[in-house]
Amino acid sequence: MFIKRIVAGSGILLMLSSMLFADNPIISQRYTADPNAFVFKDRVYVVCSSDEDNPNSGYNLLNYTIISSDDMVNWTDHNLVFKVKSNTTWAGQAYAPTAIARNGKVYLYFPNGTSGIGVLSADQPEGPYKDMLGKPIIDPKAPNCSDIEWFFDPCIFVDSTASGSQAYLLVGGGKPYGNNFIIVKVNDDMKSYSGTPQRLTTPNSFEGPFLHKYNNKYYLSYPTNGSSNIDYIMSDNPMSGWGSQARTALPNPTLNGQNINRGNNSHTSIIEFKGKWYMFYHDRRISNADYKRNVSVDYLYYNSDGTIKTVVVTSEGPAQIKSLNPYDTIQAETIWKQQGIETDFCNEGGVMLTNISQGDYTSLKGVDFGTGAKTFEVRAASGSNGGTVEVRLDSPTGTLVATCTIAGTNGWQTWKTSTCDVTNLTGVKNIYFVYKGSNEPYRLNWFRFTPTDPVGVHASPKAAAPTLYQKPSVVNPLITAQTPGRTTFDLSGKVIERNTAGKPVQLAPSVQMRIVK
Repeated sequence: MFIKRIVAGSGILLMLSSMLFADNPIISQRYTADPNAFVFKDRVYVVCSSDEDNPNSGYNLLNYTIISSDDMVNWTDHNLVFKVKSNTTWAGQAYAPTAIARNGKVYLYFPNGTSGIGVLSADQPEGPYKDMLGKPIIDPKAPNCSDIEWFFDPCIFVDSTASGSQAYLLVGGGKPYGNNFIIVKVNDDMKSYSGTPQRLTTPNSFEGPFLHKYNNKYYLSYPTNGSSNIDYIMSDNPMSGWGSQARTALPNPTLNGQNINRGNNSHTSIIEFKGKWYMFYHDRRISNADYKRNVSVDYLYYNSDGTIKTVVVTSEGPAQIKSLNPYDTIQAETIWKQQGIETDFCNEGGVMLTNISQGDYTSLKGVDFGTGAKTFEVRAASGSNGGTVEVRLDSPTGTLVATCTIAGTNGWQTWKTSTCDVTNLTGVKNIYFVYKGSNEPYRLNWFRFTPTDPVGVHASPKAAAPTLYQKPSVVNPLITAQTPGRTTFDLSGKVIERNTAGKPVQLAPSVQMRIVK
């Protein structure tokens, strides 16, 4: 459910929510929960359940949202990638999901309420997803499973060792509290399992098992019964030997002495990315309501003995790990902070910003403009009279550096690129796109800047120099370069060539490459 829509029935607080909070939560345009993070092709992806609007109390979980980032700060909204009632023929609910990348594909496991676990596959995290079985991969009829009250909250884990890799699936929750999880080996096809599901010794476990590995130790974390703290136990074997000593990794989320989760349920996942460890969790700091949650992330650290230090909940979240390149196409749904927008699928592919109103905005953090930007491009569609997009520094009312006029295009899926000049925009900046116009003035697909010094090849910020192959000569006049992502402009600033990171290209020997770091 989108926050703007909820505002109409819930008062002023939610309208201001995105202005009151910093980098956490990491997605505020839609209520999301039960985050499961995984890495795919150098990006972090987080698949989340979606808290739909429900006139009654309780959860109404029907869809999954995926967001992604390569810098841990600016998150791309891939919208609702899975809708249980239209993407399956047998399931009716989509409770807390789990996903993992393996063998070049993504596998997503979902609970049909509390009655069984389905499995989906896709070539990329954004989908489309295919139901691999048309039925559960496992349900309470399996051995050692019949007395688990809530057969849900799956966790898929792949253990990589010198001898190969083995996937494991964990499931469970509810009564009997404690020892209410099973684990089973998943076959290489990722849609079947072998052996008998094993019950795990998990002191005071409530729901939401999550398994990860650090320094050859296995860590099983889960919310506890009653407090919903995130406790964990350790073992040398994922199938057994967990013991009875549980420690707390994350107390029920509290910020500045105030519980921001209403003391309610918790759900977490833990990953390593670019040498840092992170814990993703949900809380209720925006809604302050039991059934409307949002996803946050903070650092996770280990002690020298391998135990986990208590995770510190913050409003600022983790630091940005690399700057954003404005000279590549920026999807409009890539967001640091926002107010008022919604997202939907776009007929040009991907996702677009929709339901934009006067004064709404999105923003990007840590954008490296180098020696300066010359122009700003906006890909927009408008079935109304259009409006303007302002580019401002540091806040929605900060220094104005560009104003791009968006004309009507005679259709909400009829797209046109508009361009305007940019002034005094150099170095690393936080930028805000502020949207102006009556009613819904336009919808937005992407943004792009061009540099003031356009001649040459502009690589992604802080990228490595290209690796060159062959030596050009009269006989062999071509040179192959495997380069960082880059954009090539002519003297007018027009884009004449684009290349994504790592893609080999052939260049004439007369071409001189200037890599901007």
